Amino acid sequence: MLNRAVVQTTAQIILRFSWSRTYIKRASLLPFQREDWFVKHHKFKQLPPAELKGLNEIKLIFQKKPSNIYTTNRTFRNALDESLLNIYNSEIHAFDKVELRAKRNTWKLLREELYKQLNLPSASKNYCFNLKDALSPQCTSELLLQLMHIDQISQGQWDSIIGGSSISKVQIYTHILRNHFNHIYEKEVLPFAHPSLSSKQKGLDISNPSEWYSGARKLKRKIVMHLGPTNSGKTYNALEKLKKATRGYYAGPLRLLAREVYDKFKQQNIRCNLLTGEEIINDLDHIGNKAGLTSGTVEMIPLNQEFDVVVLDEIQMLADEQRGWAWTNAFLGARSSEVHLCGERSVLPLIQKLVKITGDDLIVNEYSRLGKLVIESEPLSLGFSGLKKGDCLISFSKRKILNLKLKVERCTNYKVSVIYGSLPPETRIKQANMFNSGHSDILIASDAVGMGLNLSIKRIVFTESSKWNGAEMQPLEDPIIKQIGGRAGRYKPKDNSDVNPSKGYVTGLDDEILSAVRSGINAPITYLSSAIIWPTEEIITSALAKYQPGTKFSTLIENFNRDVTTKSNNLYTLADSSKKIEFIREYEKIEGLSLRDLIKLSYAPIRDSPLLKTTFLKFCHTIAKKQTKSLLNYALPLDKLNSKYIKNEDVALDFYEELHHIVMMFMWLNIRYPEYFIDRESAIDIKNHCEYIIYKKLEILSKNPYKKNLHTLGYTRRPNRRFLKKL
Repeated sequence: MLNRAVVQTTAQIILRFSWSRTYIKRASLLPFQREDWFVKHHKFKQLPPAELKGLNEIKLIFQKKPSNIYTTNRTFRNALDESLLNIYNSEIHAFDKVELRAKRNTWKLLREELYKQLNLPSASKNYCFNLKDALSPQCTSELLLQLMHIDQISQGQWDSIIGGSSISKVQIYTHILRNHFNHIYEKEVLPFAHPSLSSKQKGLDISNPSEWYSGARKLKRKIVMHLGPTNSGKTYNALEKLKKATRGYYAGPLRLLAREVYDKFKQQNIRCNLLTGEEIINDLDHIGNKAGLTSGTVEMIPLNQEFDVVVLDEIQMLADEQRGWAWTNAFLGARSSEVHLCGERSVLPLIQKLVKITGDDLIVNEYSRLGKLVIESEPLSLGFSGLKKGDCLISFSKRKILNLKLKVERCTNYKVSVIYGSLPPETRIKQANMFNSGHSDILIASDAVGMGLNLSIKRIVFTESSKWNGAEMQPLEDPIIKQIGGRAGRYKPKDNSDVNPSKGYVTGLDDEILSAVRSGINAPITYLSSAIIWPTEEIITSALAKYQPGTKFSTLIENFNRDVTTKSNNLYTLADSSKKIEFIREYEKIEGLSLRDLIKLSYAPIRDSPLLKTTFLKFCHTIAKKQTKSLLNYALPLDKLNSKYIKNEDVALDFYEELHHIVMMFMWLNIRYPEYFIDRESAIDIKNHCEYIIYKKLEILSKNPYKKNLHTLGYTRRPNRRFLKKL
């Protein structure tokens, strides 16, 4: 008869996994208390003794030499062996003994299933390949049949699903095996991997993010910092080092910057891949090998891959509340002999503290501005009549920017380009190119001008010295003034004559603004004190067993933020945790989303907009229900993409900007869930047409669409809600 302690322990384990119905169904099993518990419970009948002892990990061994596809078909055998090796190398690692044991047990179950199916008589002639079962398996009974019949799915479909061109048989096998591995791990192993007290005590200290990346900690990395103001050549030197590397990655802050580096490398006949959240281009040689160099966004850097050189651009972004986690995780986790950090001097003390923790070597290179920056003694004279070609007016709201555009074009003969944050990046590039080429004379921009665009600006003119922070107007911070002001001085006259091309000027619209700008530019450096982080999938999985029974994902993140901030003495802070947790609570209610889904979706680039969030929840339901949908299957107001709406002032710019962001969300999900979000070609067509209409609307703008009381399709003041009912 079981004693009370055992009964209580069993009850606790059942409660711990009460958040998953699948886990509850299997919770009658007792938790293992010894390392051999799992093997004894499952009574492996097919697994050879050597594999039970962990002596053989990859090739399948048959004692009686049966006649099956593995023993008789060398091509199949070699492809399966290589795929199994890929799974073993990528999946059988963990942060603590309990998690590693769980993954090894998953590996045993996967191989047991392969042995069992290979020993059974084949009934493959009438098998019909079900793509859904291969990509989101609910059981493993058809694993071998799926591997044997991958040719029932076209090569083009596999290329789209996995991402790339001419995907090999090994890549397809690896993809299918990984899906089955994850299914076994999440549904059959993880619910019972309950750690003992001793393993908890010896486990990973998750409050120390540097310990999350054991692969990087095994290396003695050389951290090379390139620090200097805007227009100092710091990124150029890092890229020159990257060009000479065999394996390397450029991690940029924007996909447009990643694309720019990619295009430059290709123009110089340097083989390079492109990897962003919305686009993947693999440069393959004649035998299908990818290029060793990749240009991508910082969020996409593969931290399980080894490099010779990694370049992290705009490293001061690791303190950004929304996206800083990507820089911090990349810095701590990059497996590279050399990591080059390009950015402002404000980040130096923080990096020095982090390097002491990681044990890496640090080299600091400081750069001076290539040309002089002059703060003018007087504000802009004669109002807008005092503007000159090559000037850039700075404002901090879309409404004000478009108002300034209309006023400048009415008061002068100048043509005006505009750049602000909610414009699609492609539209920003077009506006910048118009300004740089001389097709427009004046640029009006928000602080989005401070990063990621090469602009031929002769003079920066601040039109205001404060900015709305979401709750109130606040004076501009010194680092923002320095970064924006530093954009002046890349002026190239239309005839390309060299007239002080790197000398820049800064002024304000009036005396008060100019005084604030002068104070900000001359102010001492404000040093960053903490790095923003966000836990990885492995960390969250490890942390799950260490929290109270019934803990929700959002609560886990909340507690995680408190622990990390406290234990690191504020050296680390969780990314924009309050807003993020609030939104996580919305989609964690959706039945059918796995823990892996919740983690993956927590990285999604969602703007704070009712329309965007509502649409994202629709996308989450698609994942939960394992549906296959094109963007055309969603109830979006795509009829407004007709060119007749270009001159229709009732359908405002922000509608197309938000629709564009929805398309980019879909493309982001297409890369992560290619089996659910399909027909990328239609999404690209919609994206391109959105950009065209936005560009044309800006070109013919005759009145500000964002003035108060503007009626847009029957709504006022909050046009971003006007299409919610259609979703």
